[in-house]
Amino acid sequence: MREEDGDRNEQLKKFEPLLDSQQAADLMQVHPETLKRRARRGEIPGMKLGKVWRFRASGLEAYIRNLMR
Repeated sequence: MREEDGDRNEQLKKFEPLLDSQQAADLMQVHPETLKRRARRGEIPGMKLGKVWRFRASGLEAYIRNLMR
């Protein structure tokens, strides 16, 4: 195995999968439309890829921690 192959495999292991709006809403215990509305306003970190919203669990966790301050 080449060294660059090993580096690439390590990077793929560190990649955080994206959640769709339903998964993120379930995690946040809110309705998916509420989550998407807040993301459109910039209140919750998310990104729109084409027609669908995607969220990182770590971004949602940071948002919640910030609210609790």
